[in-house]
Amino acid sequence: MQRRQSVARSYKRLTPEKKVIMYLKIQGKMSASGSVFVNPSLVFSYALGLAKINAITTALNNAANGGDGTTDAVHKAEIAAELFIDNWANLVDLIANGDSVIIVSSGFDATKAETTPSVINGQPALDFTPQKQAGSVLLQVETKSITVEHPTITYVIGSDLDTLTRSGNLMFCTDPTIRLFCISGKKEVLVTGLPAGARMQCVCVVTSAAGVSTYSNVIKFQV
Repeated sequence: MQRRQSVARSYKRLTPEKKVIMYLKIQGKMSASGSVFVNPSLVFSYALGLAKINAITTALNNAANGGDGTTDAVHKAEIAAELFIDNWANLVDLIANGDSVIIVSSGFDATKAETTPSVINGQPALDFTPQKQAGSVLLQVETKSITVEHPTITYVIGSDLDTLTRSGNLMFCTDPTIRLFCISGKKEVLVTGLPAGARMQCVCVVTSAAGVSTYSNVIKFQV
């Protein structure tokens, strides 16, 4: 039986103060020059993540000064930062493909070895609906051919995803414009913040306790 490692999600149990330290380490390592997690279009995500991490410190300082509602503010700041960290953890899992050295190089901790997920039979069908709102698109996934419960759907957006779908491995995808990984349990998701007028492509994969699907069809659209 093959076994692999993945990103440990133990950061969720840290105190806010310790989360800030852990998150800063992750943000710094993932955005460092030469990191396998950096391409020109992901830099914006690391900058926004840093702002969310710093917001926890700001909320903690306000709480120390006894301001009204500051405990709730700290909690909300933690949630906002953790959304970024969770997405980064999913990105690291995709790229590392079970390699604990790559995981640790990202600033995350690696779990103990766990069973490699099996491949789910079937292929998700991906479609989209253009939106009037600039820079947005509604992605829709059909999973009739796949029998899964509580699926997680990972959407990968870029300008040329051919190498990703052929290699089946994000590590070897040559598309430098990949810029968004939207992890959702829903089969519909509204993606915003895309460059208006740009010609984009998207694929998705479905994961669940049963395993991982193949990549969906590639959709092509103009934002």
